[in-house]
Amino acid sequence: MKIAVGIPVFQNYAPEVAHDYMRMWYNFGRRMPEHEFFLIPKTKSEQFRARNAIVTTALQFGCDRLLFLDDDHIFDWREVPNHDSYSFLEKLIAHDKDIVGCLYYHRTGEYRPVLMKNTCDPGKQYTFLNDAEITGGLQRVDVQGGGVMLINLKVFDKLKPPYFEPEMQTDGASLGTDIQLCRKASEAGFEVWCDTSIVVGHLKQEREIVHSENRDSFIADNALRGGMAEDWVFDNWLKGYRDDVREYTGFDNETILEKAIQYNDGRPGLTDHADPDDYYRGLGLEQICRQAYFHSKPRVAQQGLVILKQFKRGFRGYGMDFGCGSAPVGFELLKKGHRMDFVDLDGAPAYEFLKWRVDKRQVEGAGWEKCGPYDFMLFLDSIEHLKDWAQILDDAVGRLKPKGILITNYFDTHDYNNPEHISMDHNAVAEFLVSRHMVPKSNTLWIKDDNFMGGAMQRKEAIEEVA
Repeated sequence: MKIAVGIPVFQNYAPEVAHDYMRMWYNFGRRMPEHEFFLIPKTKSEQFRARNAIVTTALQFGCDRLLFLDDDHIFDWREVPNHDSYSFLEKLIAHDKDIVGCLYYHRTGEYRPVLMKNTCDPGKQYTFLNDAEITGGLQRVDVQGGGVMLINLKVFDKLKPPYFEPEMQTDGASLGTDIQLCRKASEAGFEVWCDTSIVVGHLKQEREIVHSENRDSFIADNALRGGMAEDWVFDNWLKGYRDDVREYTGFDNETILEKAIQYNDGRPGLTDHADPDDYYRGLGLEQICRQAYFHSKPRVAQQGLVILKQFKRGFRGYGMDFGCGSAPVGFELLKKGHRMDFVDLDGAPAYEFLKWRVDKRQVEGAGWEKCGPYDFMLFLDSIEHLKDWAQILDDAVGRLKPKGILITNYFDTHDYNNPEHISMDHNAVAEFLVSRHMVPKSNTLWIKDDNFMGGAMQRKEAIEEVA
């Protein structure tokens, strides 16, 4: 098979892309010797001109397939030794589709998947798929992003040149080159597919000014990207939390760790208590130690950091942290100026520690009862502990403003052996949230949209993707 690889290059490759593409070419030559490859870069041209020239050249070479790549993608974005980052082309060829591509995300705005569906609405013919519509496998789409797209060149036997036109049409409608091609191909009887199990990186290149008011945000970004999350969180927002735990309990780090590890040893389980409230009130200082140990785990600390970074600087909202316990994340939001209602069981040791901490540090804006209406709410490490989760979530969603957000790590919790995790039916919780007009933007972030009903298939896909 003759395979052309066409790359529209407006100016220059970023070094990261150049290095990645060199490794990619090496892998193609080493692992796919049965194919003949032709590199067709087109520089310093508008998108539509570059793509037309690439198609023409590929046809002149007598190629069978054309792989379109943009000049800003990274295939080996995981940077894991021995990870098979460059086998994507073999997988796409094996699918034997007219047009097939990979999943990647916009690098600005809402960072949506670059996949679209036809709405059949003349006013807005195409809309982007949301996370709930991504199956994680091979799926039909109406528009595949042109950044990574493999085309069977027989498609162009039925299309008339020019295959691509200027993106801004005379009627004012903006149609990208990927939309143009996919629409023409579909009208000619061809199918467009995406293998959403193959995720490709999209390089951000933004010049930003670092100053005293945004420095902490850049530090956090580096922590997440550079593997420094553990050290950074220990030395910053979690450090104050751990200092307060030591002061409140009177324990040193070694004792805290020991009591955390022994947390469940010899204690009657939650199901052995007639009243769960009595169980949680009787946990003693060990509950605080357990939570301090849990929130200090690198994975959990990084997760908390990601949540905090979702709140834009300058935004001051009203939120609820339900089942908050010692609330390391919610407390940081309180410190940043958000009004927070912390809701948990009076008398539970971790909750009493939180009250002490708010009083000690004299942070304003804390409440201790459910009120609302809320801009956002946190359900972190809580839903799995709730026997009556449906009633509680129903009440909570009712207190959420339109377009308000619910943040939860419930769907990332898979500790089925924890005796305190009595509600682990992810599918049931996802179905319930969807039924209450909550739209999953990811498995951690849900947005309330009273206009969201969803057809049966859309709701089924949303539930299955999250659960």
